[in-house]
Amino acid sequence: MNMQNGITLLLVFILIGVLVNYVFFQNETRKLFAETQSVEKQKLELNAEWARLQIEKSTLVSNNRIEQVAREQLGMKLPEDEQVLVIVR
Repeated sequence: MNMQNGITLLLVFILIGVLVNYVFFQNETRKLFAETQSVEKQKLELNAEWARLQIEKSTLVSNNRIEQVAREQLGMKLPEDEQVLVIVR
């Protein structure tokens, strides 16, 4: 084997190594992109859920809702005028 054949063989092995690495990293890039897309989708779903929960929270803590629960579930009612005592300093 002469020197030129040895160099050619070395360059072929280097080229094969570069191509294998290229294919490997392209595959890794595709996997990471797919994972990123999945995380972005999950983020959007969580933001939508957060907004829905915020609306639900504001509904549940509104004064009208609290008064309705107090009347219906607890049997509470507003006191009559004669039951109210006003203290003035």
